[in-house]
Amino acid sequence: MIFYTPDDYNKYDVLNVPFSLVIVNLYLLKHYFIFAFPVMVQLPMISIVAQSLEQVIPSKNYSNGALLYSCIPALLVVISMVRRVPSAGSFLRWVWRNGRGLLLLSLVLEIGLISLSVWLHIQKLNEVNLAFLYIDVLLIIFLFKYQNFVDVFAEFPQPKIIK
Repeated sequence: MIFYTPDDYNKYDVLNVPFSLVIVNLYLLKHYFIFAFPVMVQLPMISIVAQSLEQVIPSKNYSNGALLYSCIPALLVVISMVRRVPSAGSFLRWVWRNGRGLLLLSLVLEIGLISLSVWLHIQKLNEVNLAFLYIDVLLIIFLFKYQNFVDVFAEFPQPKIIK
């Protein structure tokens, strides 16, 4: 059992979102970043860094449009994380309450879509996709084992009662 200190709670008396959950969500949204990378190369401020990164890791080899669908459950969790306030609607409350399952769904979808694209010879199994699969399996284990995630997803600020 984890014991929390008063610093672990926010102004709504619910547990703060741990930094590790933010990192997991950013990782799960990576296909949106990879897909948008060619567009980012066109932006003047980012073009120098983006072009040098494109030479090292060409984005066209590591993502396809179907993988964007695996990001949708994680995107819902991010939206719910940002809107974790008493005035949030019932849909966001449902998303947050089921957030761990949605993150697991996002991971399983990514594993399935990468495996399917390799099996159908749409994409070759390269080192980046292999790393994605390995990290996904580790994150699945992490989501099942880490008690803090269970506790955080169990709490959502109570709606304000108007008298």
